[in-house]
Amino acid sequence: MARRSGDTIEAIKARLNIVDIVRRYVDLRQVGDRWAGVCPFHQETKPSLSVHPEKGFFYCFGCQASGDLFDFYCMINGLEFRQALEELAREAGVTLNDRPDPQAAQRQQERRACLEMHSLAQSFFQRQLESAEARQAREYLEARGVDETMQDYFGLGYAPEQWQALCGHLQQSGYSPQKGVTAGLLSQNKKGRIYDRFRGRVTFPIHDLGGKVIAFGGRVIGEGEPKYLNSSDSPIYKKGAHLYGLYQARQAVTQSKEVLLTEGYADVIALVRYGFTNACGVLGTALTEEQVRRLAGLARRVTLVYDGDRAGRQAASRSAEMLLRQGVQCRVVSLPDGEDVDSLLQGQGAAGFQRYVREAEEGLSFCLRVLRESGVAREILRWATEFLNGLHDSTWQAYFLPRVAAGLELSETELRRAVDGNREAKTSGGAQQRGQRLERTSPGQRDRELLHFAISFPAYTKRLDVLGLDHALATERGRQLWRKIQAFSREELLLHLDEGEKRFYIQSELDPIPAERERLVWEGIEQFLHRTRQDEKLHEMRTALKKAQEAGDAEEMDRLLQAYTDMLGGLNE
Repeated sequence: MARRSGDTIEAIKARLNIVDIVRRYVDLRQVGDRWAGVCPFHQETKPSLSVHPEKGFFYCFGCQASGDLFDFYCMINGLEFRQALEELAREAGVTLNDRPDPQAAQRQQERRACLEMHSLAQSFFQRQLESAEARQAREYLEARGVDETMQDYFGLGYAPEQWQALCGHLQQSGYSPQKGVTAGLLSQNKKGRIYDRFRGRVTFPIHDLGGKVIAFGGRVIGEGEPKYLNSSDSPIYKKGAHLYGLYQARQAVTQSKEVLLTEGYADVIALVRYGFTNACGVLGTALTEEQVRRLAGLARRVTLVYDGDRAGRQAASRSAEMLLRQGVQCRVVSLPDGEDVDSLLQGQGAAGFQRYVREAEEGLSFCLRVLRESGVAREILRWATEFLNGLHDSTWQAYFLPRVAAGLELSETELRRAVDGNREAKTSGGAQQRGQRLERTSPGQRDRELLHFAISFPAYTKRLDVLGLDHALATERGRQLWRKIQAFSREELLLHLDEGEKRFYIQSELDPIPAERERLVWEGIEQFLHRTRQDEKLHEMRTALKKAQEAGDAEEMDRLLQAYTDMLGGLNE
């Protein structure tokens, strides 16, 4: 989440207690220095939600929801961060116009202009749907069963089959064509000509969670390609970050803790028309991690409703895999081959569709079945290892690995070996053994262990930096988190972490490495970092040797070879 200056955030936190905020929605009781209650973000009866007022964060041991008071307020109310910031700032009596930042002011002005242009475009498109030119568009909607009530509910409109209709409308309101291009409403060709991006299309406005129009989708009427066209990226819209209809579905999703996720605009509208008001859709791309995070903040379970053809099954499998990797419960509705949501609802009605929902297959079971039907042995093993190694939390492997092995008819022992599932942390050995264990550990798991230590024992931050932890971390995600740990104080750090980083950091804080193991673990890490740095030096020497050989520099070759031999000898002592 993009945030304002740390000073403003800290001023709000200083005046508002996270326990007081959470208690508005959850019955809490004090347990030692923390507070516990039933988590509002997934269905359960046990008090798995833990609120830590001294540390300023909350964490659920059931669904792993976590964060500070801003995250909680956003998640419980289905708000964007900006909206939560404004509401909590008003409550705390904190003024938001903090340090002047010319670039921030310019960006804010650009965002306001984009929002205003989208508001103008929305009004324009809605008026055009009532025009004589839009007769074919209205007939298309009527044929799909989209009556005026649904048109108004979703704000549907029509973009005229003209090159300069919207462009001229924006100019009349004081916005230049170039600003329309920046907003993603107009397009510009290689020759510099600017024209309407949406022409001869039914328009579907895309809203943020606050209800503001931030983009459009367009469905061509008659002949034309592409059939569906979406807005380009802009200062207020990023592909893969939003979901169609989530604004309208927000309240129903929050209440039911379940969302129906489908592929297209028409499917979402059809579901809502038949009473399934907790429906939303992806926007012309494969499901993304950011979309999953949005859904996870509102719903406990995602039910995927994709087309019944082979392409639909493959898309559902990929989406289910992503949801499962992020720890979100999911299931998949298997529609008859050749059917989509709209055609099924029109043919069998709400009751018929509900039968398919009741028979929905658990997400992992669906993925494994699709894989068995379409994959060869090599691909099956590759998928299994990538899925298990890609889990957001490596501890989930204990749950998933036996199920994946059984579902794919693989040897659990062999699969466990393939994903390094049989790693045991043998702390009884010497420092060299512990360092070697880290070397054998998979890169992602090793990064988590190194960062877990850094979070558990902040006093080692400087020593870890000197020993080159940044170079030893194998993943870019790991390096990003380490740089943030170095750059910010413990009090400021949460403000700069994304959702995944925040969850890992809070888990590490709540389950630190025991103090009695500090020295043992540190010796292993120190050994590993020394060895990693030496390996880097050996690689550099081999590269230099090759260059000296190519240059015919015998003296330099002798010097480097002696240094290389001495270093190897030191490693083998």
